[in-house]
Amino acid sequence: MKWIPEPKPPTGGLAAEGFYKLLGRPRLDPLTVLVRETAQNSWDARLQNDLPVDFSIQGWVLDDKERRALRDRVFVDAGRVKGTSLAAELSHPVLLGLYITDRNTKGLGGPLQADQADAQNIYDWVDFVLNVGEANTQGHTGGTYGFGKTISYVVSGANAVVIHSRTMYRGRIQTRLIACAIGEKFARGGKLFTGRHWWGETGDEAPLPVTGAEADRIATAIGMPAFDEGETGTNLLVVAPDLGGRTPEQAMRFITESVTWHLWPKLTPRKGRADPMTIHVTWNGEPVPIPRPEDRPPLHGFAQAFRAVLDGEVAKDVPGLKVDPIQCLRPKARVGTLATLPLIHRDRVQVDDGHDPDDPDSPRAAAAITGVCHHVALLRTPELVVDYLEGPPPPEGGTEWAGVFRAEDDQDKHFAPAEPPTHDSWNPELLPKGQGRTIVNVGLREIKSALENRWASRKRSSHADVASTALIADELAHLVGTVDGRGRGRRRKETGSTTPGAVRPKVDFVYSGPIEIAGELATLARVRITPAPSSQTTRLHIAVAAALDGSSADTALDPSLALVAAKVAGEPVDVGGRSHALTLSHSSSVEVELLVRRGPETTVLFDLEAEPVR
Repeated sequence: MKWIPEPKPPTGGLAAEGFYKLLGRPRLDPLTVLVRETAQNSWDARLQNDLPVDFSIQGWVLDDKERRALRDRVFVDAGRVKGTSLAAELSHPVLLGLYITDRNTKGLGGPLQADQADAQNIYDWVDFVLNVGEANTQGHTGGTYGFGKTISYVVSGANAVVIHSRTMYRGRIQTRLIACAIGEKFARGGKLFTGRHWWGETGDEAPLPVTGAEADRIATAIGMPAFDEGETGTNLLVVAPDLGGRTPEQAMRFITESVTWHLWPKLTPRKGRADPMTIHVTWNGEPVPIPRPEDRPPLHGFAQAFRAVLDGEVAKDVPGLKVDPIQCLRPKARVGTLATLPLIHRDRVQVDDGHDPDDPDSPRAAAAITGVCHHVALLRTPELVVDYLEGPPPPEGGTEWAGVFRAEDDQDKHFAPAEPPTHDSWNPELLPKGQGRTIVNVGLREIKSALENRWASRKRSSHADVASTALIADELAHLVGTVDGRGRGRRRKETGSTTPGAVRPKVDFVYSGPIEIAGELATLARVRITPAPSSQTTRLHIAVAAALDGSSADTALDPSLALVAAKVAGEPVDVGGRSHALTLSHSSSVEVELLVRRGPETTVLFDLEAEPVR
């Protein structure tokens, strides 16, 4: 293959340094951006049939023959490329490669040169290999500007890639192979060069790929996955990937975690349809398992919310699930659908992806949400996660919540151009003034408003007589605190003895945790009751319900929910049903233990009110 550096055109043009600036400063780790952008490119290239897109990321240590082929047959004269470590990496005895592949895709088709028009308006090859900043006019795509290719050069420690694609062109299958690198601008022979480099064939001073059987022979020699007979698609080799301080094993695990956190909508089963994508990750030929959303809390909640959006209805078996249409009045339009639900907090899974929470200089964690979940996953038509939008923190009481917003298909034309090159947010300011900016602005505002209405902290009553305590005992015995308990779990009126200003008994939360009784799940809670001054008797009203959002609850969500046992100062007392009242005779603090039977997905909200009996 021939080395083809790009001369600076007489009319000027973009230098290599500017090419990198197009990506901006991603908030995410480069490996995560690589996963997101290459998956989007593969999804955009899908064939219009009922089969899933097959997407894979394979990490390999190249053997000696593959490394020599890459050095001697592909990147010829690599030592003349300024501003990269390409020559040094190719000479290193251990050379890593990331092979990113897709199948059941159309490959990179269209003309081979950027100045050639195509009757079918297909310019995938020139947009990916040659052009910079060309808008994608094929609606409902994930990568609308094609900048995602930049991240492959960023991840490459040599700033170099090899592209091997098979596509239909002018009615026939054509295989194409070209190598590319981005270095620094330089001068040679009295001429300036931009710093962009290709290796292929030369045609009218423009880089052309090696094609046909020779392209396949070179691809095989450097370890590219083969194509089946009649199959189309693309292989991308990222040369000497920078793993960000991780070991190769940690990096491949990081990649699988990034797949789960950012591509989970594509792994969500659909009613009566095949999965949209099949995704595989391997290291030196051995599979690296991709975790299911159900195994990476709180992603199980996002998956439940997404299924509600897909089905267009509230699932009866998901406690607290709420689905809201997001509307714009002027112009009148349905912007999208928002689904939210409360979650039982589950322990986060410890993953060896190179991140050390005790070391601020360690590589980033793959998990997009590492603390308490109070986020909405933003999606549009391609159904790839754009961002996790933060909402109000969950009310005091230990619950989390998750949500999904999906824009309507006919609004995709507004939300897509509101994304930056890394496709990781929606910014209305990127749109010109007009209907599109209004719809995106209103959509984001109404999402935030719906979240505030449901999840924002309730104001406590200013009356001094409020001594009611609602506490949530979750599945994992986390300390949960107390909140004002006047949500849907309340079922009684205030008693006549509670006059404003009266000093009332004090209720302190001590402990909560899961327990099993006779093969059934239950929650055990302990509270300490301190009597009011000048009183030796306390009336303790107890009500239990399935928690929705930390301060409101529903008594009908869990039919198995019931008080089954209680102890006062260690002595058993009779209780039953979902509400009960205990009379406590005590002159000092006394501990009350409550045992509630519940279903496996229920967070129990205890609504406790203590009043003095004089």
